[in-house]
Amino acid sequence: MKKNNLYIGILTGTSMDSIDCGIYNFKNKKSEIVSFSENIYPLDIKEEINNDLKNIKDQHKYKDSLSHRKLGVHYSEIINNLLNKNNIKKENISAIGMHGQTVSHTKKDNQTISIQIGCPKTLSEKTNIRVVSDFRQDDIENGGEGAPLAPLFHDYVFNKLGAKRAIVNIGGISNISFLTSNNNSLYGFDSGPGNTLIDSWVKDKYNLDYDISGNIAKSHNCIDQLLKNFMMDKYFHAKFPKSTSTEYFSREWLSENLKLLKHNYNDGDVLSTLTNLTAFSIIQGIADNYKNCDEIYVCGGGAFNKTIITEMELAARKRFSKQIILDTTNSLGVNPKTVESGLFAWLAMSRVNNLSLDYTKVTGSNTPKTLGTIYTST
Repeated sequence: MKKNNLYIGILTGTSMDSIDCGIYNFKNKKSEIVSFSENIYPLDIKEEINNDLKNIKDQHKYKDSLSHRKLGVHYSEIINNLLNKNNIKKENISAIGMHGQTVSHTKKDNQTISIQIGCPKTLSEKTNIRVVSDFRQDDIENGGEGAPLAPLFHDYVFNKLGAKRAIVNIGGISNISFLTSNNNSLYGFDSGPGNTLIDSWVKDKYNLDYDISGNIAKSHNCIDQLLKNFMMDKYFHAKFPKSTSTEYFSREWLSENLKLLKHNYNDGDVLSTLTNLTAFSIIQGIADNYKNCDEIYVCGGGAFNKTIITEMELAARKRFSKQIILDTTNSLGVNPKTVESGLFAWLAMSRVNNLSLDYTKVTGSNTPKTLGTIYTST
């Protein structure tokens, strides 16, 4: 394979449950996955981040934290192992697209602040491969929200002439991409919570990392009034461009909403309601902004929560006048888990080739521009 076509994407989700890494080949406006690995998040780094979170969230201090460099070193070990496993020489990799670990994405004094740790310079030194990073920061400097970054890549991979498609990525936060077709231009936004509230509730009440396949939620009942209370939040009614984070849809947000309940409900029913919240808010976001949508495909970790998918189907039947296709990206030949690492490999490819990216209708950026800073070992 030609050097210019091989790129690596590596990232960690907001829940710090795994590190995803993939090698991708981009040619003829198509994305091919060469290899992918899902890696356990190192407990020592996770604890170090959580224990030092206040300092790490300071945009002037985070680069001084030990975890910033440690994460860069650990990323390099994952990448080097993946290359060795596949007998791919480092010289055949054009660049690594590194997102890093988001520790903060919020607004302060009407200015978006997005902080990702994981030192790109260290990663380049340890792999001897150039690294492209700081995508969100570049978009923010261009007047954008810094998120979501996925829609342009979703359009690159999943666009089909004449198809009226929406791609939904369900990570900690959910985002929707409305793909280009004959009648619309590309746009998208964060729709609200994805797995974040579900995971935190399951961790607190069941001492589990997540609700496997949504089985616990499936065996309980949604609390309709609580779901209505959730959906009254101003974020769901805000116009796009808009982005949100696990700092907004947090344990504190959930606690405040639960205080409004007049009855005590069991933990399983609250979990069912949170699962419905993810599904309902996504479908509402699509129905309110793309009534002519024919197809919805889901990627990200949430695609494996069967209860979320089922509730999305039920909500779609109520909100759309016609039956629409709703499935995971598996049906399009792409493993839902591999899409996001592909995004950052693609962003690296775009930066290396000086491609101008138009996020004006996604993040609200001022003009199309190249995104990302290139780091080298020298």
